[in-house]
Formats: sequence, C-alpha cells, structure tokens
Amino acid sequence: MRKIEQATIQERKPKLTPIQKRETRASKLESLLKKVTLSALTMLGIGYVLVNVPIALLTADTMMSIPIASQANVEAIAGRVLFLMASIIAAILGALFIYGAVQFYEHSQTKGTVFLGVTLGSFYLLCLGVGATLLLPETNLAALLLIAAPILVAVSSATHTSPDTRFRVFGSVLGIAGGLALAYAIFNLKTLDLIFNWSIPFTGPFMSLKVLEAAAVILGSTVACVNSLFDHLFEERPFAHASVLLVALVYGLGTLIGSLVLSMSFWNLIWKSPWVGPLHGISEWIMNTIVFWSASLVLMDIGGILLITGACLGFMYVAQEFSKL
Repeated sequence: MRKIEQATIQERKPKLTPIQKRETRASKLESLLKKVTLSALTMLGIGYVLVNVPIALLTADTMMSIPIASQANVEAIAGRVLFLMASIIAAILGALFIYGAVQFYEHSQTKGTVFLGVTLGSFYLLCLGVGATLLLPETNLAALLLIAAPILVAVSSATHTSPDTRFRVFGSVLGIAGGLALAYAIFNLKTLDLIFNWSIPFTGPFMSLKVLEAAAVILGSTVACVNSLFDHLFEERPFAHASVLLVALVYGLGTLIGSLVLSMSFWNLIWKSPWVGPLHGISEWIMNTIVFWSASLVLMDIGGILLITGACLGFMYVAQEFSKL
C-alpha cells in the first residue's frame, strides 16, 4: 500500500510551465551575471591598486632626481607631485571599485558609491591635467581639456541628483560636453610619456587602450544623460541595462588589449635592457619595480576578460527581459 501511495504522490507533483522554466533560467543567469560582475570589478579594483603602486614609486624617483636649480625644474617637480597624487587617488579608486562590487552583489544601493567614484575620478583627471600643463614645454589643447573635462563631469554628476528636470537637463548637456572633451584629451595626450620617455604605447588614464577608452567615455556620458533624463521610463526596463552593458563591453575590450600590449612592451624593454634601450644601466630596484608593474597588468587583463564575459551574459539576460515586453 505504501508503494502505491508513494507512486500516487509522485504522479501528483506539479510540472513546471514554460513560463516558470524561463523564469528559473533567468534567475540562474542573473545570479551568474552578478558573480561574474563581482569578480570583474574586484579584479579591476585590485589591478588599479597594484598598477598604481609602481607608477607612484617610479614617479617619486624621477622627482627626487631633479635639482631645484631653475624655474623649469621647479615646474617639473610640481608636475610630478601632481602625477604622484593622481596615482594615489587611482589606487583609492580601485579600492572603491571593490567596495561597489560587493554592494552591487548584495543588492545594496550603489548611487552614493558611484557618485563618490565619479568625484574621485574627476579629481584624478584634474591632477593629471594640471600636472601635464606644468610638464609640457608649451600650452597644449589636450592638457587644457583634461583640466576642463573633469570639472564639467563633476558638476554634471552633482546636478543629476537634483529632482528638478531643468537642472538635470543642464547637467546632462555638461556631461556630454565633458565626455567629448575628455575623449579628445585621452586620445591626444600621452600623460605617462611625460614622466617615462620609453617610447612604448602606454594606456589611457583609466588603463585601457586609448581609442576604446575614448569611445567608452563618449558612450558613458551619453548613457548617463539618457538614463538620467528618462529613468522614469526605463525603470525596470532592459533599455538602460543594455546601454550600460555596451559601455562595459567597450571598456573591457580596451582594458584587455591595452594592458596586454603594454605588458608585452615592458617585457621587450626588459629583455633588451642588458644591451640597449631606455632601461639599460638602471638600478636593480627600478628594474624590479618595472617587472612588478608589467606583472600587475595581468590582473587588468583578467579583469577585462571577466568584464567582457559579464557584458555578454548581460546581453543574454537583457534579451530574455525583452522577450517579456
């Protein structure tokens, strides 16, 4: 009798409908997407911290080697001090990446963290812009735009928190203008070349390939503008998610390619250093620092791969969300 009752109970188990199966697959995909996003942002955050440590050390070394003998030398030292400050801020920004990733994974509010990240990023770019104007022999349009762009972006970010639509429209226009100015500065100004004249393709300020980083900046400012103005229409909709994923995909590709090219360029210089090249005859601790810099770029490569993977998973999730509309 018990066997018959068990068989009857098993036959009465409800079967999942097609809609329930889709929701189950969507929840699993969403969970996987959150885990990949957490891994990507954590790896990028660690990469920001570790990569900026050797940059700060080498910048300080070049600064200490300049005598205070003329006005030009004083400006060169001041420019390097600002670059050193920028490296420290970038490392703090990397730690904020990790904190924001944990917040996102735990379903916490991230608006405050994002606003703080934009503010820190703007201050980081401002230090680079002012430092570049001191290091350059003459006035450079790209360096001036690198000063103006973060100011515009910071003001734009502040206005987006206002409930007044007029302020948000004004802030969105400033954000797009700042994004365009920043893209021009990224593409035309070689910031690290002003400190390390090694004739290698350094990445942009955000450690990505310059072309793709400039494209990501333009896309990011446009996405921020659209989402800020029409968030009441995009609430719980996949449109905003898809636009953010596009920015992540472009930046992930730029980080992967830019860090890989820079790392290989470092190893080429290291391999030739016993005979020729800009690293020939340098001290051992500087060589070790450069080796650490090149090794730290591997973390940026991994972060770029994870970010690309997360963007692809995100597009799959958005496609499922579109199917429900």
